[in-house]
Amino acid sequence: MNGAPTTAAATRPVTSRWIARPRPNDDARLRIVCFPHVGAGAGVFRPWLEHLPPEADLCVVRPPGRENRMGEAPLTDGRTLLDEACRHLAPLLDVPFVVVGHCSGSVLAYEFTRRLSAAGGPLPVELVVSSSEGPSMRTVEDPPLYRLPDGELITRVVGYGGMAEQVLDDPDLMAMFERILRADYQVVETLAYSSGAPLELPVTVIGGRRDEFVGAGAMAAWSTATTREFSLHLLDAGHYILNEAGERMGQIARRLLERGGDG
Repeated sequence: MNGAPTTAAATRPVTSRWIARPRPNDDARLRIVCFPHVGAGAGVFRPWLEHLPPEADLCVVRPPGRENRMGEAPLTDGRTLLDEACRHLAPLLDVPFVVVGHCSGSVLAYEFTRRLSAAGGPLPVELVVSSSEGPSMRTVEDPPLYRLPDGELITRVVGYGGMAEQVLDDPDLMAMFERILRADYQVVETLAYSSGAPLELPVTVIGGRRDEFVGAGAMAAWSTATTREFSLHLLDAGHYILNEAGERMGQIARRLLERGGDG
């Protein structure tokens, strides 16, 4: 597929505005490639650093429109976003790697992995998704969130608990976040899961027992997305579990490192 990286594309050193590496390690034995949820930047994964072993290199996809890319227009097309992510991640896929997607970022993580599979490599040693339903259970709201009128989208997201209510009291903040949210929702809501055989790599799901949006059954539906090992880890948390999931991700990284990165 277009934009899918190959081992021949791997070069060093790696510097890209697309990929945030808060603790860069070009000699890493394992890379953790993360796709954040809508409206988020790379910073949401930074707390994981205290749980990840030093041999692991945290690499977070950072699309335009956020953090040090605030001056750039956000992307609204998922295929374009994946093309760019593939191109900028290619040099980093020279060692065993895990692909991670949180919440709506799981859509991008899964499709990124399917692109790698369709292109013939290199494949992650594991796909880890959190707080999301399996592909067979996925639904998109009607009308989709990205089409909601101005103001209503932010109000809806605040109601979900994914943003502080103070944003509603600051017109400038509200306009900024709404622009990013609308673009990000358009990316994931218009990006359909590609068809094809299940992935031939392990899939791990991390979720909250008290998740008010995605039930354990919907998370367990990820089991049909793989022909290999599947595991579901339910933590004592709600939907927004990134901080709680850091410790579990550290355990996964250490397991993979102990096995030589081959799962």
